[in-house]
Amino acid sequence: MISVNGRMVECHAEMTVWDAIIKAGEISDNMTLVMVNGRVVDKDRLRSMKLEGFESIKLLRIVSGG
Repeated sequence: MISVNGRMVECHAEMTVWDAIIKAGEISDNMTLVMVNGRVVDKDRLRSMKLEGFESIKLLRIVSGG
């Protein structure tokens, strides 16, 4: 199982960070910081970084304003 913003998602072989985000019903756009096990993951790696089944993924929305 993988935690995506506190929501538990079943992990399968060859699952990527992107797959887990989509399966959890979350959205990652240009204003979202993605962290796996407390480390920031480059957006270019989301679709290729494989999961092992015990990760914690957090999506942090970046908000700007004035």
